[in-house]
Amino acid sequence: MRRPGRYLIGHEVLEQVQPLLQPGDVLLGRKNWYLSNVGLPGFWPHAMLYVGTPDELATLNDDPDVLAWVQRTCGRELSFTQFLAVTYPRAWTARTDPGQHEPLTVIEAVAEGVLQSTLQHCAGDYLAAMRPQLPAWVKAQAISRAFGYLDRPYDFDFDFASDQSLVCSEVVWRSYRPLEGGPGLELPLVQVVGRPTLPPNELVKLYAREFGAPDAQFAFVAFVDAREADQSTFLSDEAAFRASCDRSKWDFSQE
Repeated sequence: MRRPGRYLIGHEVLEQVQPLLQPGDVLLGRKNWYLSNVGLPGFWPHAMLYVGTPDELATLNDDPDVLAWVQRTCGRELSFTQFLAVTYPRAWTARTDPGQHEPLTVIEAVAEGVLQSTLQHCAGDYLAAMRPQLPAWVKAQAISRAFGYLDRPYDFDFDFASDQSLVCSEVVWRSYRPLEGGPGLELPLVQVVGRPTLPPNELVKLYAREFGAPDAQFAFVAFVDAREADQSTFLSDEAAFRASCDRSKWDFSQE
């Protein structure tokens, strides 16, 4: 509604954040003045999965556990990036298209469905990154699952019982969901209007509850904070991020 088509986070800040990110990181985002913020509980309304550039994904190619997972999954001796290219050819072709002005590094669910986005497009006005404390092969598995959800429609019913359509946090939840006793992220659902779901703000609450515990599921990576009053952004610290889940959803009330 306000500042249409223009967001607070600019290229200068993203150039500082991008080198801190790794494939598999969970991103939280907020774009002020979106009408959808009204119906979503908490300060953080959007969650995404950072999958990285082809070069960043290639850093997983030399991990023996990742290679073993690839072989278990497809029965072939492929690198991780080869596996993604073979399994999801259309998505991989799109992200390696030399005509792309900015690299496709994020998988997110928006009103148009589950799609690949650039960090510049999804950064908005606030951005934070958390790193799952999991082995590389589990992150590779989560990235592969997220690729598998591409092109599915957005779930306007917020129904976590089915994966035929998905909301933003459901992409993260399903991608990292432990199956058959395997490793993953235990992200508890909460009841909203009588339905189990996972508002993105709950991910930050979970981080805050587990902070300092030896079995904490996330590590802090980065937090781009903002002040709507003077339309500025700045890199903030872990303590500010941890407390951000308790902020008012109305940005203009922030000091």
